[in-house]
Amino acid sequence: MPVADEDELVRQVALLPPQAGGARGMFVEQYLASVPASSKCRFADYVSVESLVAGEKISHLAVNGRFPLAEPFRETGFFIPADLAGAERVAVLEMATAALAGLKVRTGGFHTEIKLTPDGPRVLEVNGRLGGGVPEMLFQASGESLMALSMRLALGEAVERSSPIPCTRIGWRFLVQPPATARRVVSIEGLDRLAQLTGVNSVFLNRVPGDAIDLLDGTRHYIYSVYGVSPDYDEMVKIDRFIHEEVVIVYD
Repeated sequence: MPVADEDELVRQVALLPPQAGGARGMFVEQYLASVPASSKCRFADYVSVESLVAGEKISHLAVNGRFPLAEPFRETGFFIPADLAGAERVAVLEMATAALAGLKVRTGGFHTEIKLTPDGPRVLEVNGRLGGGVPEMLFQASGESLMALSMRLALGEAVERSSPIPCTRIGWRFLVQPPATARRVVSIEGLDRLAQLTGVNSVFLNRVPGDAIDLLDGTRHYIYSVYGVSPDYDEMVKIDRFIHEEVVIVYD
């Protein structure tokens, strides 16, 4: 949840149920300012860089774009490759390299999330793993198996790339999030027509009618996900529009 100052933080935490945070407690992080919204901007202002490191040699395999977040900070979709201009893409890759070099990582797969702020790219987090759904999206976009590359790395083979894997298409995954006020799924209509659209490869129902919804579970409480591939960003956006305009979900 976003909070403006310490007083609001205290008020918001007081509203949470006793079990919120569990045994691990909660984190407070600095909020990084967003780039001013543009009428031409269709996507979120943060990306992730998917990398393999072998013997301290860093290879960035893909830049993963995002659709805008659902409130408060729930993810709604991902796609490879990200829609970044040349200089912006270079700056993001340089930031990911600096982050991994600073952590002195030697071997493994890494998922570095980077936000595009008014002061340039800033690191949100670095994970010692590849991003969820990334192997599937990258394969759809490029035909190259990230699983095979990871296995070669695990076997001690040299895995080194000078630039991200070339992509001829857009591989994507949508996560359909409920409204912040929803408490239960009543009905879902239109998934059969969605599954028949060109480019849609799979639809996974994560919450069925009758299931309760808890906003505190965040992104993982999405209603359904959709995997697929499009020839360009415009066609991908058409799928997104169908999801939000033609698939009807009723909530309590």
